[in-house]
Amino acid sequence: MSAVIVKRSARTQWLQSLQHRTDCRRFAAVRADYYDYLAALLQGMQGARTIKEVFELDARRYGFRSVRGRLSRRWAHTYQAAGGDLYSTWLDSFPSGELGLLRAAQAFGGVALLRALGELAGALRLADQARHILTSTLWAAAMALILLFLMLLAVPGFTLPSLLDTFDVVPAEYYGRLTILLLRFADVIQAHWLFISALFLGGAFLLLWSLPNTGGRLRHQLDRYAFWRLYRYIHALRFLSMLAILLSRDEVGSTQLRAALAMQKPGASRWLASYIDLMLDRIDSGIAGAASFDVGLLDRAHFWFLADMMMARGLHAGLVLGTERLRGHVLGATARQAAVLRWCLLLSCLAGLLSLGLWHYAVIDELRRSLMLFYASQ
Repeated sequence: MSAVIVKRSARTQWLQSLQHRTDCRRFAAVRADYYDYLAALLQGMQGARTIKEVFELDARRYGFRSVRGRLSRRWAHTYQAAGGDLYSTWLDSFPSGELGLLRAAQAFGGVALLRALGELAGALRLADQARHILTSTLWAAAMALILLFLMLLAVPGFTLPSLLDTFDVVPAEYYGRLTILLLRFADVIQAHWLFISALFLGGAFLLLWSLPNTGGRLRHQLDRYAFWRLYRYIHALRFLSMLAILLSRDEVGSTQLRAALAMQKPGASRWLASYIDLMLDRIDSGIAGAASFDVGLLDRAHFWFLADMMMARGLHAGLVLGTERLRGHVLGATARQAAVLRWCLLLSCLAGLLSLGLWHYAVIDELRRSLMLFYASQ
């Protein structure tokens, strides 16, 4: 009996853990709005309502059937047990990099925390807009390639058998060069379509996997081109935005910069961590100020602008101005670059489809002439 109870209890705990992970993933999509809501509410209430009271009120309002209600109920208990530490409260709910930023702000008091929440909300919205540019480009490319691949599969599965059935009276020795090439092409597709499918899916997965999970010299070279360049722009923008929030105090020196960079490493992708390590190495070797950012994360023009602004306005103000400039580039010029790349891929796939169609028309004409020659020889 006790074994059954233990098994049932373990199953219940597993289901609750699964539901919590699902809730966290769903709520992460709207966390920018939630940060903004907390900043505006707590600033307006001016201490009349605590964060714990906000959690408890949300738990009652939304109830246990909603994602926000379940999470707020859990946060209210965790917040009290953690002694008011937001990092521990949200540890399994939000990215650790954002929580490290909020912990650093909370250590400087409520005003700094509210400011960090508001600035973090703005940085996340900006990153979401930029990420939409990349995802729309990737989806358009994927759809175009899938359509082209399906048309290739249709050659041995439908189009070529239909042609051969239509001209079934034509002997094989009367086939022309284009017809023979199409037959060989169809044989290759039919024999290796599974390998081609695996190659296509593997290539797409490798591309997506390589964006956050590769570093080193080769990857830094790839960051100059195509999808990798768009990914670099987008995440460089988010990185600078977060760093500007961490360094929002006056009189920031190289020691504070190093601590802020180290704080960005937990939860960072392998790609971003490789750039952060390069920056930390430059600081450890005695390079200070804007020169510590000269690691290839930014284009030369953006880095030069950032260096000039840091020299003229200071580290934090220079970061803010550099972020704004990069924001204009990402949401403007980068959007145009993404559109050009997307259209190039779409037009390339369209050219492939048209070439395949013209090949079939040429084969039809060739088979028609072969049919005439065959009847003429009878």
